[in-house]
Amino acid sequence: MKRVTNALLGIIFLLALAPAVFSQDGSPQPCPVIAPGTLGCELVEWSQLQDPVPLPEPDAKPVPPSRRQHDPQPGQAANRPAQPQSPRQSISGVILRQGPKCVLKAGDNTTYQLDDQDKAAQYQGKQVRITGRVDLDTNTLHIESIALAS
Repeated sequence: MKRVTNALLGIIFLLALAPAVFSQDGSPQPCPVIAPGTLGCELVEWSQLQDPVPLPEPDAKPVPPSRRQHDPQPGQAANRPAQPQSPRQSISGVILRQGPKCVLKAGDNTTYQLDDQDKAAQYQGKQVRITGRVDLDTNTLHIESIALAS
Protein backbone atom coordinates (compact mmCIF):
# COMPACT_ATOMS: atom_id res chain seq x y z
CA MET A 1 0.00 0.00 0.00
CA LYS A 2 2.83 2.37 0.86
CA ARG A 3 4.40 1.59 -2.50
CA VAL A 4 1.21 2.52 -4.42
CA THR A 5 0.89 5.76 -2.43
CA ASN A 6 4.47 6.73 -3.19
CA ALA A 7 3.93 5.98 -6.89
CA LEU A 8 0.75 8.08 -6.97
CA LEU A 9 2.49 10.97 -5.18
CA GLY A 10 5.36 10.75 -7.69
CA ILE A 11 2.96 10.87 -10.65
CA ILE A 12 1.05 13.82 -9.15
CA PHE A 13 4.36 15.63 -8.54
CA LEU A 14 5.44 15.05 -12.17
CA LEU A 15 2.07 16.19 -13.50
CA ALA A 16 2.33 19.36 -11.42
CA LEU A 17 5.80 20.14 -12.80
CA ALA A 18 5.09 19.14 -16.43
CA PRO A 19 3.50 22.42 -17.59
CA ALA A 20 6.39 24.48 -16.24
CA VAL A 21 9.06 22.20 -17.70
CA PHE A 22 7.58 21.35 -21.11
CA SER A 23 5.64 24.49 -22.02
CA GLN A 24 6.91 26.71 -24.81
CA ASP A 25 5.13 29.87 -25.77
CA GLY A 26 6.43 29.66 -29.34
CA SER A 27 8.00 33.10 -29.28
CA PRO A 28 11.70 33.33 -30.09
CA GLN A 29 14.04 33.90 -27.22
CA PRO A 30 15.67 37.33 -27.10
CA CYS A 31 18.94 37.46 -28.97
CA PRO A 32 21.98 38.51 -26.97
CA VAL A 33 24.03 41.46 -28.19
CA ILE A 34 25.47 40.55 -31.58
CA ALA A 35 29.14 41.31 -32.10
CA PRO A 36 30.31 42.48 -35.55
CA GLY A 37 31.05 39.54 -37.82
CA THR A 38 28.69 37.09 -36.09
CA LEU A 39 25.93 35.42 -38.03
CA GLY A 40 23.17 35.81 -35.46
CA CYS A 41 21.65 33.90 -32.57
CA GLU A 42 19.24 31.61 -34.44
CA LEU A 43 20.51 28.17 -35.27
CA VAL A 44 20.85 27.70 -39.00
CA GLU A 45 21.75 24.55 -40.87
CA TRP A 46 24.11 25.39 -43.73
CA SER A 47 24.71 23.13 -46.66
CA GLN A 48 28.23 22.78 -47.95
CA LEU A 49 27.24 24.76 -51.05
CA GLN A 50 26.16 27.87 -49.13
CA ASP A 51 28.40 30.56 -47.74
CA PRO A 52 27.27 32.18 -44.49
CA VAL A 53 26.68 35.91 -44.81
CA PRO A 54 27.29 38.19 -41.80
CA LEU A 55 24.43 40.30 -40.53
CA PRO A 56 24.55 43.96 -41.61
CA GLU A 57 25.61 46.53 -39.10
CA PRO A 58 22.54 48.00 -37.33
CA ASP A 59 23.30 51.58 -38.46
CA ALA A 60 24.26 50.70 -42.04
CA LYS A 61 21.69 51.05 -44.80
CA PRO A 62 21.61 47.95 -47.01
CA VAL A 63 22.55 48.60 -50.62
CA PRO A 64 20.73 46.47 -53.21
CA PRO A 65 23.16 44.13 -55.02
CA SER A 66 22.34 45.60 -58.42
CA ARG A 67 23.35 49.08 -57.23
CA ARG A 68 26.59 47.95 -55.56
CA GLN A 69 28.15 46.74 -58.79
CA HIS A 70 27.22 49.74 -60.91
CA ASP A 71 28.02 52.71 -58.68
CA PRO A 72 30.78 54.78 -60.28
CA GLN A 73 34.08 54.72 -58.46
CA PRO A 74 35.59 58.02 -57.33
CA GLY A 75 37.38 59.57 -60.28
CA GLN A 76 35.18 57.82 -62.87
CA ALA A 77 33.03 59.92 -65.12
CA ALA A 78 29.38 59.68 -64.06
CA ASN A 79 28.11 59.71 -67.65
CA ARG A 80 30.32 56.82 -68.75
CA PRO A 81 28.28 53.62 -69.15
CA ALA A 82 28.96 51.11 -66.37
CA GLN A 83 27.40 48.09 -68.11
CA PRO A 84 28.82 46.45 -71.20
CA GLN A 85 26.77 47.17 -74.30
CA SER A 86 26.54 45.27 -77.50
CA PRO A 87 27.11 46.99 -80.83
CA ARG A 88 24.21 48.77 -82.48
CA GLN A 89 21.73 46.29 -83.93
CA SER A 90 18.21 46.01 -85.32
CA ILE A 91 15.81 43.67 -83.57
CA SER A 92 12.31 42.79 -84.78
CA GLY A 93 9.48 41.72 -82.53
CA VAL A 94 6.16 42.65 -80.97
CA ILE A 95 5.83 45.26 -78.25
CA LEU A 96 3.79 43.88 -75.36
CA ARG A 97 2.75 45.20 -71.98
CA GLN A 98 4.32 43.20 -69.15
CA GLY A 99 2.96 44.58 -65.89
CA PRO A 100 3.38 48.36 -65.92
CA LYS A 101 6.11 48.32 -68.59
CA CYS A 102 6.37 47.67 -72.31
CA VAL A 103 8.81 45.00 -73.50
CA LEU A 104 9.92 43.73 -76.90
CA LYS A 105 9.18 40.05 -77.46
CA ALA A 106 11.57 38.93 -80.19
CA GLY A 107 10.98 35.21 -80.65
CA ASP A 108 9.62 32.53 -78.37
CA ASN A 109 12.15 32.88 -75.54
CA THR A 110 13.67 36.33 -76.01
CA THR A 111 12.26 39.40 -74.29
CA TYR A 112 14.02 42.76 -73.95
CA GLN A 113 13.27 45.49 -71.44
CA LEU A 114 12.86 48.86 -73.18
CA ASP A 115 14.44 52.05 -71.85
CA ASP A 116 12.07 54.55 -73.52
CA GLN A 117 8.58 53.60 -72.38
CA ASP A 118 6.93 56.60 -74.06
CA LYS A 119 8.19 55.62 -77.52
CA ALA A 120 7.38 51.95 -76.96
CA ALA A 121 3.82 52.55 -75.74
CA GLN A 122 2.85 54.05 -79.10
CA TYR A 123 3.55 50.68 -80.78
CA GLN A 124 1.97 48.37 -78.21
CA GLY A 125 0.67 45.17 -79.83
CA LYS A 126 2.40 45.91 -83.15
CA GLN A 127 5.26 44.24 -85.03
CA VAL A 128 8.22 46.65 -84.99
CA ARG A 129 11.91 46.91 -85.82
CA ILE A 130 13.98 48.64 -83.12
CA THR A 131 17.49 49.89 -83.74
CA GLY A 132 19.59 50.33 -80.62
CA ARG A 133 22.05 48.79 -78.24
CA VAL A 134 21.42 45.99 -75.74
CA ASP A 135 22.73 46.38 -72.19
CA LEU A 136 24.00 42.85 -71.57
CA ASP A 137 23.78 43.05 -67.77
CA THR A 138 20.14 44.12 -67.57
CA ASN A 139 18.89 42.85 -70.95
CA THR A 140 17.61 46.37 -71.65
CA LEU A 141 17.32 47.58 -75.23
CA HIS A 142 18.28 51.27 -75.49
CA ILE A 143 16.08 52.54 -78.29
CA GLU A 144 17.70 54.75 -80.93
CA SER A 145 14.85 54.37 -83.43
CA ILE A 146 11.65 52.41 -83.73
CA ALA A 147 9.47 51.76 -86.77
CA LEU A 148 6.69 49.44 -87.87
CA ALA A 149 8.07 46.27 -89.44
CA SER A 150 7.17 45.83 -93.10
